[in-house]
Amino acid sequence: MPKYLVFMDVDGTLMLNHQNISQHTKDTIEKLQKKDIKFYIATGRMYELAMVAKNMLNHDVGLVTSNGAVFDGVNGREVTKLGNAAVELAYKVTQEAELPMMLFTPEKAYFTKKIPDFIARNAGNFDESFGYKEIENLAELIKIEDQITNGVILSRGNLSELVATREKLLASKLLRISSSSPDNLEMIPLNTDKGTAVKQLQLEQHVDPSHTFVFGDGLNDTGMMQEAELSVAMGNALPEVKKIANYETDTNINDGLAKFLERYFQKHPLA
Repeated sequence: MPKYLVFMDVDGTLMLNHQNISQHTKDTIEKLQKKDIKFYIATGRMYELAMVAKNMLNHDVGLVTSNGAVFDGVNGREVTKLGNAAVELAYKVTQEAELPMMLFTPEKAYFTKKIPDFIARNAGNFDESFGYKEIENLAELIKIEDQITNGVILSRGNLSELVATREKLLASKLLRISSSSPDNLEMIPLNTDKGTAVKQLQLEQHVDPSHTFVFGDGLNDTGMMQEAELSVAMGNALPEVKKIANYETDTNINDGLAKFLERYFQKHPLA
């Protein structure tokens, strides 16, 4: 049984940018792992892409991916699907609004409208070396819809289109909507988010909220923050996130995550 659980968002939290983790942060994590502290990457990224971040750290780091729809449980990977009706509705409303949409399984990514790679990468769900497949029509979508765990809808610059799409999806009560930035909508299965995964892992690992850290910067991190007494907003976090978190640390580019953990365990030494 770990002494503490630590859940770390990726973009804007763990990573300096969308591609690198500082040596200071890596060293801090490895040092604490040796003292029975279990670390998890918690991200909206699909499982296969989250492995890129995990491989920058070490094999003992667990994964909570697809905003909680896919995560490493104590008995293996646990998966929740978005649902066929939700996938088809998302396709319909994004086609009407001409908004780009990306859909994910644990291993594959699909898109409905080609978008610049840097935009997809900044959405936290793409890597140039990974690649993704186009869905050209509803018939193609139906062939893979039962594999989809989550998705993201991206703005073309007009946020009113995104707001209208959000309202249509929420009104259906077929899925849950979150967001990692103001210009996207993250689609998640009902009754699922990073917080539900954190809660399940607390039960499986027998660790209570007072021994759980959560670090994040975006709106899709707030669910898991509510499951941890040691909830920490990055200095670069959205104002709404800072209001929910119990603590605030430095920015991601200034090693805020590592600094907070170091200060905490100086005050609360591990045996």
